[in-house]
Amino acid sequence: MEFVVRTQHGHLSPETRTHIEQKLAVISRYLTPIRTVTVDVSQKDKHHRVQLTVTGEHGILLRAEEKATELMYALDAAMNAVRTQIERYKGRHWRNAQRHAATPSAATVADSYPAAEPAIVRTKAFHIKPMDDEEALEQMELLGHAFFVYRGYVLQVRVIYRRADGRHAVFITA
Repeated sequence: MEFVVRTQHGHLSPETRTHIEQKLAVISRYLTPIRTVTVDVSQKDKHHRVQLTVTGEHGILLRAEEKATELMYALDAAMNAVRTQIERYKGRHWRNAQRHAATPSAATVADSYPAAEPAIVRTKAFHIKPMDDEEALEQMELLGHAFFVYRGYVLQVRVIYRRADGRHAVFITA
């Protein structure tokens, strides 16, 4: 398992990095095999923001973002959120004999932040694996996003999204 700790507008001491990696090693108890665990740490005013991304085998991707006044409190909260997502994932895939053979896939899309005028502030590239609408809806819910980009089995790029009324809809490329 590879650990990646990134900071924005700050510096973490080697002791803090080591402490973060030791805390994150616990995640491997809940989900195996895990390829990478990425932690993005930033600080704004007196609040620390921790974004935790776990990439596992078969394309599983789990992400949590938490804020707190203390860095370790934010990290613990993000780890608890990822642990909850792992439990949901296991409940849906590993304990269900019908879906055990399915290979879930995931893609993430950049979070949108309100800006004074429209501007692209982040570009994100990701690998898209073919999946059906139900798998895409499940991945969107696991990630906690309002929409999800994926490829159908006929190789169409599709976007599933949550409507204002709480139901879901799909955009299909022509």
